[in-house]
Amino acid sequence: MKKILVLLGVLLIGTSSFADEIMVIQGANLNNFWRKKGIDEEKVLKVGQKIMMDNKIPKRVPIFVITNNKVINATSSPYDKTVNIYSGMFLYIDNDDELAYVLSHEIAHSVEAYGGMIKYMAMNANSKKYEQKADLNAIDYMVKAGYNPVAAITMGNKIFGEPVWDWGFTYLHPKGSKRLIDMYKYIYVKYPQYLNSYLTNTPSYKNFEYSMRKDITEFQQKQKRRRMKQQDEL
Repeated sequence: MKKILVLLGVLLIGTSSFADEIMVIQGANLNNFWRKKGIDEEKVLKVGQKIMMDNKIPKRVPIFVITNNKVINATSSPYDKTVNIYSGMFLYIDNDDELAYVLSHEIAHSVEAYGGMIKYMAMNANSKKYEQKADLNAIDYMVKAGYNPVAAITMGNKIFGEPVWDWGFTYLHPKGSKRLIDMYKYIYVKYPQYLNSYLTNTPSYKNFEYSMRKDITEFQQKQKRRRMKQQDEL
């Protein structure tokens, strides 16, 4: 009997010690688990899955949040099709639409990479071309998933680089100004209704308009001349 009591005492002490060690997670329950774990992960997965489901993307694209790295970046690996978004990026994302652009762009890269080894080599050899293609595919993904494509411009205006030299392999992405005006043109022609949305009143979009005024005006005038010519031909 004494041996049994001693054994129970040891078990109780061990249990008490173990309970003390897990006090660091006190307060977590089924109702607040995601907030304890991190709402960034929950939001990213929710938006990413919506983009893939609403666009009926028939390919697997795993999405990960890298919380221990504050770099301002999101990447797609053409080798294993995974998408990573780094926690530093969240400082620049102001709404679900901007998050949708970041994820849509990287998802577009991953989908493209399913083309096999030849496509993999092409993407690495001509990265600028495929960056532009991913931007425009991302806009289509966003619209089909119910997000505002103008967020591609507001987000890009905040994070795109503008290198001094852009020759050959010196920079893997096109100049930020080129990417922005190309996305603007695409939205202007294909989804013009969004250019009256609330996002066009944000500081980031206003800054884009101010800095790219010449390019925007020239494009709009060209589009007007094209429409007038089409009307004359009717």
